[in-house]
Amino acid sequence: GLTVIAVGNSVGDFVADTTAARRADARMAASAAFGSPLLMLMLGTALPCLLFTALNGRPIDTPISAHCRVAAAFLLCALASHAVAFPIPAFGGAYSVPRAYSFYLFSLYAAFLTISVLLEAGALPKGWVCSLGGGSGCLT
Repeated sequence: GLTVIAVGNSVGDFVADTTAARRADARMAASAAFGSPLLMLMLGTALPCLLFTALNGRPIDTPISAHCRVAAAFLLCALASHAVAFPIPAFGGAYSVPRAYSFYLFSLYAAFLTISVLLEAGALPKGWVCSLGGGSGCLT
């Protein structure tokens, strides 16, 4: 269900970013691809957490589930890959990357989905994922 919602939520950004990229404005396309989701993440997650902390005088102390830890790990891998790949002049510079990079990102997403399904099916123990992040406050 989350994949369907994520795809539906990203269609507008996909169309706008593709249009910007086809107009040979690679910097604008790359900026839009990162800026819009980052803005939504900050408004949808960071702002409510900030308000909760301000109103209650304490941060949210909800345990983080194994699925969220896996998602955060793959997100970190993808963002680190972008930070390395986009500025490299060997890829053409000016924030353009080769088509093979998209296959890498699709394979990273496939690995994320595989691990998520295996976690949900019980084929991978959730405790193992929780132990990678220090194990404190992990929902199993």
